[in-house]
Amino acid sequence: MNPSLMKSFSLFLGLIVSHSFSPFAHCGDESLAIQHTIAAIEEGRFHGWPANNGVWQWGDEILVGFTQGDFVVKRGHNIAGREDSLLARSRDGGETWTMFDPAGFLDNEHQKYRGEGKTALTQPLDFTHPGFALRIFAEGYHGNEDPEGGFFYSLDRGETWLGPHPLAGLTDHPELRGHALSPRTDYIVQGPRSCLVFISSLKPPDELKRIACVQTTDGGQSFEFVSWVTPVSETASTIMCQTVQLSDDEFVCAFRKINRESDDPDTIEAYRSTDGCRSWQFLSTVKVMPTHSNPPALVKLQDGRLCCAYGDRHVAEIRARYSRDGGETWGPEFIIRDDFQALPDDPDSESGINADIGYVRMIQRPDGKLVAMYYWATAEHPQQHIAVSIWEPF
Repeated sequence: MNPSLMKSFSLFLGLIVSHSFSPFAHCGDESLAIQHTIAAIEEGRFHGWPANNGVWQWGDEILVGFTQGDFVVKRGHNIAGREDSLLARSRDGGETWTMFDPAGFLDNEHQKYRGEGKTALTQPLDFTHPGFALRIFAEGYHGNEDPEGGFFYSLDRGETWLGPHPLAGLTDHPELRGHALSPRTDYIVQGPRSCLVFISSLKPPDELKRIACVQTTDGGQSFEFVSWVTPVSETASTIMCQTVQLSDDEFVCAFRKINRESDDPDTIEAYRSTDGCRSWQFLSTVKVMPTHSNPPALVKLQDGRLCCAYGDRHVAEIRARYSRDGGETWGPEFIIRDDFQALPDDPDSESGINADIGYVRMIQRPDGKLVAMYYWATAEHPQQHIAVSIWEPF
């Protein structure tokens, strides 16, 4: 059988047994009717880290990226062997999914992209093209090892991709010269030729990572530094951001903050710009994480609120909070998912504590429902897979 068909078949079987409603999710005394399904699953394989790969949306059509490798129970992540960047697509708002691996898309072979492996664009991109998607890659996470960074793009909603292309001019800027780039995919289109991209970087050997805003105004043919989002720190790295635009000049960037000192807890924090990303100020702490942090997924809702979702490894749950004031304050946490179960022989399971979960990406459907995608494991499906939760905002 064709490998792609085999993957689709195994995914279809997974969907049959996993499509359900959860009575467990709740906020205070209120229960939430949350529907769970699976975006990507395959026997003997580990799937993880949507936040490292990206999510794209065209109405009810959703495309999410993830990393796949061999499932091997061991300390740390239960992934071994070749790590490939794959995609899963839903055309019905996250209800059903098909996973696939586009030819020539980002995978282990992309390590050759360093230097001469990337080609300059010969024509500017149209970021407002109805089928446009951008995938950033760089160094420092699963299946991605290129300190100069680069990108692929698609004009047919991720069915095929072109690239790799360089982030031309970025590492020549005085603020980034000598830095190793480690961005995930976090961008906001500003016009046909203009796009803001949010990255993390560090200057070896000792500087900790911090987040910056960069932009292209010529359709991706060159990039320039705009501003630092987070300040220099000797105690913490700021990484794995997701940014939303509230108005013409106001932006909110949420990110994962990892403290170097073991006595200080990690956090999810938010910074705000009110001058079109030229400067940034601390806005709020969304979540204090006592055990192994997780990156945030941030969405501006149709009613103007913000929703921030994340994996809480301390309690092995997917959680979220709403903000009614642009991220200055956050309401009570609510539980999206709490049925995580590691394999009994997993040396890191500890009854679910330090659970290998999360890295959420999230969108809002045209009908208003939220769709969160993350990696997860249950008693029924004990090998990490890409899970999906769908609910009506309350």
